[in-house]
Amino acid sequence: MSDSSELASPRELAVQRWERFSTIPLALLALIYLALYAFEVLSHLAPAIRNQVIGASDAIWILFIIDFVTRFVMHDNKANFLRRNVIEMIGLALPMFRAFRMFRVIIAIGFLSRVTQSLQARIGIYLGLIIPLLVFTCALGVFDAEHAVKGATITNFGDALWWALVTIATVGYGDYSPITFEGRVIAVLLMFSGIAMLSLVTVTFASWFLGRLDLEVTKRKRKK
Repeated sequence: MSDSSELASPRELAVQRWERFSTIPLALLALIYLALYAFEVLSHLAPAIRNQVIGASDAIWILFIIDFVTRFVMHDNKANFLRRNVIEMIGLALPMFRAFRMFRVIIAIGFLSRVTQSLQARIGIYLGLIIPLLVFTCALGVFDAEHAVKGATITNFGDALWWALVTIATVGYGDYSPITFEGRVIAVLLMFSGIAMLSLVTVTFASWFLGRLDLEVTKRKRKK
């Protein structure tokens, strides 16, 4: 048993066990939630079917709330738990603006990062899976907020996807831009995500380069 496990209280160990066993089911539910949200936004659904899709999404979201409350109740240091999960807590408490439902998807996608504990694996999941899902989800959200608004430039999902890619890459051509409050909040999220993505890419490349350099130095010392 590791030192950290020996020092952890029984309640903290219980939280760790809960997260270990709940992560993969919650991650799968997150992907289902994303599919339901995309189906709702991109399809022309009859009111009855739309209500069923929204009901299924809300049922999944209730499971996410149960997970958060369970971890909160089980945790010894509840103030520290809230500080470490403030983004998730805000996502749970967001007002029910239509386009802001995409923030539920962003919080749900975060469960995917709990699948693994190592930093390198988390970076790989972030860059290879979470970032593409984030772009897709933000494109859905901004399309949902903008497409029916008079004067909007983002009126189809293709334009929304292009806008999301340009924004997260911090290029900012300016050919498309949101005009609604919800759309601009989504834009801010993508801007900060783009900065974080570039930082992660830089750190990952630097770590790989230094690792290769250290390996070459080790090989040369062995030859001597």
